[in-house]
Amino acid sequence: MSADRLLCELEDGRRPLSEIVFGLSSGELTSPASTGLAADRWLWLADLLTHPTWGMAAIVDGIDDVCVPVARLCQLTANAIHPLNLRELWSAEQLPAKEQIADHTPGTTGHWEALSAAIDLITDGLDHCEGLDVSGSEAAASAFTAIINAQDANTARSTITAAVEHWAQPPTITVQTEYLGVAS
Repeated sequence: MSADRLLCELEDGRRPLSEIVFGLSSGELTSPASTGLAADRWLWLADLLTHPTWGMAAIVDGIDDVCVPVARLCQLTANAIHPLNLRELWSAEQLPAKEQIADHTPGTTGHWEALSAAIDLITDGLDHCEGLDVSGSEAAASAFTAIINAQDANTARSTITAAVEHWAQPPTITVQTEYLGVAS
């Protein structure tokens, strides 16, 4: 999972964060959400919403009720065994997210962008259920923009760097067969 160029841009400090996010959006820079195994991407995207240090729910107050269920669906989607109603579960999260985003203005506190990231993930989840390939790049760009709007420049750079470094680490795979209903 190579995020080397993105990490170099973040650590260099000369390029403004808004330009880095634009680079992710335009494809100039590779988004962490667009590389690696799909299951690993879904797990990272779940963390992007609820990680205690750099997740949206930790950065922006009052959006846990949207971020937590969407993160759980990302984790569920990462699993090779999906419930038959996965599409309906994703669909059920659309209205709460859209209702909450209507209460915010883009570019002020990060709320709108963080909720936009959740809505992007809901769209990706629905697309995944239709058999389409999804990257999560839009959600990552929205989340990073939320961080820029919610924090001062130095803190935002550190927060985004932590998220990208988390992606760059090799995943830890655990086997939990008892939770998957596997007979022994």
